[in-house]
Amino acid sequence: MVCQEEGRSESVKAKNERRANRILVTGANGFIGRYLVDRLHRDGREVVAIGTSAEVEDYYNNIGIKYIKVDIRNEEDFAKIGPVDAVVHLAGLLSIDAEGWTPKDYFLTNALGTYNIMEYCRKQKVGTVVFSMTHSDMNKAKEVVITDSTPQQYGGIRETGSPLPYIISKIAAMNIINTYAAECGIRQVIMRLPGIRGFGSQDTLHDCVFHQFIEKAESGRPIEIWGKHETKRDFVYVKDVVQAIEKALDNENARGTYNIGSGEGLTILDEAEAIIDVFSDPNNQSKIVFRPDIPELRTRSYIFDYSKAEKDFGYRPSYTYHAGLIDFKKEKELDNFGSLRSLKVRRFKEKR
Repeated sequence: MVCQEEGRSESVKAKNERRANRILVTGANGFIGRYLVDRLHRDGREVVAIGTSAEVEDYYNNIGIKYIKVDIRNEEDFAKIGPVDAVVHLAGLLSIDAEGWTPKDYFLTNALGTYNIMEYCRKQKVGTVVFSMTHSDMNKAKEVVITDSTPQQYGGIRETGSPLPYIISKIAAMNIINTYAAECGIRQVIMRLPGIRGFGSQDTLHDCVFHQFIEKAESGRPIEIWGKHETKRDFVYVKDVVQAIEKALDNENARGTYNIGSGEGLTILDEAEAIIDVFSDPNNQSKIVFRPDIPELRTRSYIFDYSKAEKDFGYRPSYTYHAGLIDFKKEKELDNFGSLRSLKVRRFKEKR
């Protein structure tokens, strides 16, 4: 890594002092990526979306967004891109997909892929990088309220389908970004995200409890609540993640690692009641059935303190959990990214 070119610091500083107008988004076909690209495009910014699918390329090019086929694991692919003001790095393998990937896959994509992105940023003198980090680096934290200064506490090596390769690969990616930031004068913003709610998430493909609850509420079927239902979790709506990214892109004060959440903890009962209120027909409303005989699946509570993000770049969630569900319902009816979602579903089924 060579970052001490003459005039390097001045060049980066100049880039960071103006609005980022040409933005590279990795993972543009992902859950957050779709909403982010749409928001940036509507705000009049030039977006360069990258990914590996020719079908996604057709979708974005047809609506006036530049899409370039780039495999982030292949360093040579980055020569296709050219200069940008900022990079939002969302691409990566998720822990929810552990069944279909090996530890090597995680390190090649999440760690080596990030190294290639940061090499691209160094060579192109990119001023700002925003990275979506996992909250799983806190999956063994004793604290319920996670602050920006809470030390990493994670594990899972003895578990079936261990999340450890995913967690370590994301931590490695974060460390790569931090090192390039320190050595090359790149402004880095790392966002630790809790569970993200919103229409079109990959959770749907895995039939997660949240989506089961919505389907039952829509049809008026009973919803079971297991165990003592005392565990509280923080959730953030996808559009709040997008607004946090956009604010961080434009604010020089944003640098380092930030929690991006709601700041509130919800039990599974809180979620079920909100889902029933939004998705059930009042004339055929789902009933809640308590099953204390079945252990609750959630075993650890966590709430994200986002006060540092609020102080540094003005992030504050716009959506309560209930308001997010109302918008979820609207997005489901509009289905603006239907073709992109269909592609994800097809690839998921082919892989299995």
